[in-house]
Amino acid sequence: MGIVKKQSISLAIVSYIGVIIGYVNKVLLFPNFLTDPAQVGLANTLINVAVLYAQFSAMGMNVVTLKFFPFFQDKERKHHGFLYWASLIVTIGFLIITLIFLLLKPFIVRKFSANSPLLTDNYYYLIPLGFATLFFTLYDSYLRSLLKVVVPAFVNEIYIRLMATISITLYALQLVNFKQFVFIYVALNCTHFLVLIVYMIYLKQWSFKPIKSFRIKTLRYQMFYFGLYAILSTTGNSIISNIDGLMIAGLLKNGLYYTGIYTTVFFMSTVILIPYRSILKITGPLVAGYWKDNDMQGMESLYKKVTVSNMVIGGGIFLMLWINIDNILSFLPKEYYLGKYVFLYICLGRLFDMIAGLNSIITITSKKYRYDLFFTGFLVILTIVFNYSFIVIFDMGMEGSAIASMLTLVIYNILRLGFVQYNFKMQPFTLNCLWILLLGVVCLAINYFIPQQKNVIVDGLCRSIPVAAIFGITCLYFELSSDLNDFFYGIFPKLKRS
Repeated sequence: MGIVKKQSISLAIVSYIGVIIGYVNKVLLFPNFLTDPAQVGLANTLINVAVLYAQFSAMGMNVVTLKFFPFFQDKERKHHGFLYWASLIVTIGFLIITLIFLLLKPFIVRKFSANSPLLTDNYYYLIPLGFATLFFTLYDSYLRSLLKVVVPAFVNEIYIRLMATISITLYALQLVNFKQFVFIYVALNCTHFLVLIVYMIYLKQWSFKPIKSFRIKTLRYQMFYFGLYAILSTTGNSIISNIDGLMIAGLLKNGLYYTGIYTTVFFMSTVILIPYRSILKITGPLVAGYWKDNDMQGMESLYKKVTVSNMVIGGGIFLMLWINIDNILSFLPKEYYLGKYVFLYICLGRLFDMIAGLNSIITITSKKYRYDLFFTGFLVILTIVFNYSFIVIFDMGMEGSAIASMLTLVIYNILRLGFVQYNFKMQPFTLNCLWILLLGVVCLAINYFIPQQKNVIVDGLCRSIPVAAIFGITCLYFELSSDLNDFFYGIFPKLKRS
């Protein structure tokens, strides 16, 4: 866990700085200067659809890189031309998806023009956004395999959000109109993959020569079949993550208006996942290495440590957010209060996703990776059915979509937990997980006995300080997460009990 702790701490710092910038953008600037939530919905939906665009175009190479790059890694031989061949494959995928995208335009316009006309008016911006996102994710996977994760995280978490800050600031100062704002916003969001190219050149890890290698000949069939399953799995996961906003935009009257509210509170919940994402970026290559060495004991130890650490950090962050949700929403225009329980349902789903630990990485990097496709396919169908049912049939609007997302994440992870337990005889839970859960419930109960203050800052402090103290001190005193205890007492050694 040494590498995991060291780099995950750096990633967490970068991620939290990014979240602060993101909160300024999403909570203060975008909702207050883009006065129509439909405009906010457009800005957020363009990015979400670009992620889908990129995943379909990637041909599974993001996951293939994580699994197979260790077999190619050789700096002296330019990693046997791995980066060139991977880039060629995703370029072919991008051209195919772009052709389909153009052919489907009449159908998509019919479906979205009535409820979300702003989206169809800016349809072609998705092509450059999809291209930039595609190559950023490929290069991010490549650098992760080299265990160079901090700079890509900086670009993704901080740099790109600063570009958004520049865009909205120009609009807020009335230096550009809304149409010009959209153009600048898209253009600046297309620069992040270029920064990674410069970084790879600096590391002398940028090679675009079509090197013929015996390793490609040896592994090409394994990579092809793994990639085929990875295409379906990763695109399925992207659909699960992004389809809710699109369905709100397409199914609800004034859909982009509600999408703006939904995606804003959806972003507010992302802070919970920061520790999980930071650790996943480090543990992905480590898990692949455990499979290579057949070190099941090391993998199980990592599985349990990651879960309990995520539960403490994720649970603590959820507590701080939920007890202050009314205070947080007070900084937004009043229509965003409609998203309060959307926030709750999404947070609960994401918290369960964190608690489930490394089940997805363990499955997708194992010899039984093919089975992951069945889970993902089933859940894509389930996500669409749940969203349609809760949005349209049960007439629950965007809250229904949030409930659908929560249920999907819970079912998805239960299936994967069962699969890992059945096939590899590993599960991530210990008795400490139960104590952390009970502690969280107690802290929520304590919050309801704290009287509300008129000033939101004072109220936030009156709630946050006692709840954080009770939760944090209890976790430290009873050593509910040994890794977090080691980290804390490494910073404050004088506080450690003798």
